[in-house]
Amino acid sequence: MTALSPSDGPAPFVGERPFGEQDARNFHGRTPEAREVAELWRTHRLTLLHGGAGVGKTSLLRAGVVPLLRTAGAHVLPVAQPAHRPSFPLAALSEHNPFRLAVLDLWYPRASPVQISEMTIGTFLRKLRRLDRVGRHIPTLGAIDGAERLLRTSSRHERHRRDFLDELATALQQIPDLHLLLAVRADGLAEAFDLAGRLGQALPATIALESLNPEAAHETVAEPLRAAGRASVTVTWPLVQELRTVRRRADGLQTTSRVETALPQLVCARLYQQLLEDTEIPAERLRIEVNRVLSEFCAHSLATIAADQSLPTAAVLSWFRTTFGGPQGRAGVLEERLREDVPAAVIDAVQDRHLIRARLRDGSRYYELTHPRLIEPVRQLAGGAVPLHRPGPSVRLRQAHLALAQGDPELARRHAEAVTRTCGEEDFRILADATTFLGDIAYEREDAETAVARYREAAAIFEAVPDNAAVGWLLAGIGRLLLPSDPGEAVRQLQAAASRLPHELSIQAALGQALWRSGRTHAARAVFEEVLGRDSRNREALSAKRAMSGIA
Repeated sequence: MTALSPSDGPAPFVGERPFGEQDARNFHGRTPEAREVAELWRTHRLTLLHGGAGVGKTSLLRAGVVPLLRTAGAHVLPVAQPAHRPSFPLAALSEHNPFRLAVLDLWYPRASPVQISEMTIGTFLRKLRRLDRVGRHIPTLGAIDGAERLLRTSSRHERHRRDFLDELATALQQIPDLHLLLAVRADGLAEAFDLAGRLGQALPATIALESLNPEAAHETVAEPLRAAGRASVTVTWPLVQELRTVRRRADGLQTTSRVETALPQLVCARLYQQLLEDTEIPAERLRIEVNRVLSEFCAHSLATIAADQSLPTAAVLSWFRTTFGGPQGRAGVLEERLREDVPAAVIDAVQDRHLIRARLRDGSRYYELTHPRLIEPVRQLAGGAVPLHRPGPSVRLRQAHLALAQGDPELARRHAEAVTRTCGEEDFRILADATTFLGDIAYEREDAETAVARYREAAAIFEAVPDNAAVGWLLAGIGRLLLPSDPGEAVRQLQAAASRLPHELSIQAALGQALWRSGRTHAARAVFEEVLGRDSRNREALSAKRAMSGIA
């Protein structure tokens, strides 16, 4: 049996990535859980969905719970993720909270980042509430996936994190029809309860998501094959049984009571064609193929992490095989011991790839393999070269966004640079987005010269797309970056931006700032008066006008 590459055909299995809303028809095996989460979310102000890394929280929400609620007529927002980043030059904003920007950009994709940056969460949610037929507000259901990022102190954005949580608490207090769901990893549940108290919901609804029981695992394998016209129980049940079988050196075989959620998707995506064609697969052949798929997945994941962290691949493979390929892979390894061998970034990345997950025991954090079925393929990891197969430009750009959200701007820059090198003619917009993001990285590093250069490159690409609004915002970002060093050039850039986006008051306010700094006080005052005439509460214009008048 030859493994099928995910690119060889439209397999109904998602492989390594989570399910999205677009995959709902191929999402199986979680109907009871989807119904339970939907009911808790619909009837409680705050719900905590928790489970280990890779157990399927993201897939359950996006492909199970949200479509179920939408079908029932609920007002449910798209699932938000704190690591999300909109395609927008951040330097064009007078101020922004990265957590609010990430969440509201996904909850309300039609809103501009400028609108989001200028409003609190509560203000935004109140503007977009819905009414039923008799004029009563219906519940607004909002979910934040990966909410453990809100629980950790942020070295770069701690003030913004605290402000965001305060806004969220105020919104829950002032909007009685807001129902919030937070999805967190199991080892962050205690902190999630602390956050619930801070949000004014000391007794939230909670639900633990576990891996799949055998019947549910079989459904995830058999239903997509049945939809494709072939689903032989002489193939599907043996595959599920193989995914439950752990071969131990000392005491032979063990059958686990559950199947790790990601394993059927990963294996079936690689073996899809053979699962369609074969009516029976010998047990030893199935074992070899499953081991090979899982071993290749582990090796490629670890080699990618090694490359990202500038470490020797052989060293990372050897570390993982030695640490998790034996009994300790099941029992768990103390976090402090792991940190003696590899950087914390490696541990986090291995967990993000769903090879290991954290558990709390007696107040200490331990890491274990996500499923004991991985022990056998982990033992097979060799120390040789592993070919790297990077994802396409759009996925790699999301990896760049995630790296920056995790506090690694250098890795984010390298990912984004790679995107700009690999984009084809059909990826012009992705190229422009990646170039804009490189400008954002430089902006956050306070490297205005590089940020301006990147924004200029991105503007030229968007001009060719063409996207007039994107060019206008990039010009606005350039103008704001030049305010301290070259206000005269800032005036020219902001005038060009205003000509493309004449109704954007934030650009007009920035233009007023540039005129003032370049000594054109009367012109600046006129611009601020015009802005305030259209929006009397515009913070930037009000602040500038007070400063010009000598008011503290």
